[in-house]
Amino acid sequence: MKKFSIVVLGVAALSMGACQKSENKIAADNVEANVDNMADNMGAMAANTSNDAASDSLKNQQDALKDKGDKLADNVAAGNTSEAQANKAVNAM
Repeated sequence: MKKFSIVVLGVAALSMGACQKSENKIAADNVEANVDNMADNMGAMAANTSNDAASDSLKNQQDALKDKGDKLADNVAAGNTSEAQANKAVNAM
């Protein structure tokens, strides 16, 4: 019974650890959310633009923003870039 209790406690501790996100992952999720909001706004502007060239340009900018945002979020998750630096770079686009 004692061994069983130790095993149960060990499994519970591992489960709780797996459920908690690291600070870097939470920050990366925040950067991704910021990028997604901006990209959604660009997509809406592209859909509401009657000029095809302008719409295509906005769609290209939207794709570039998503690509840049993914790379920044990966860097934040890896601890190579802070959330503030990443959001500043995204907002500068």
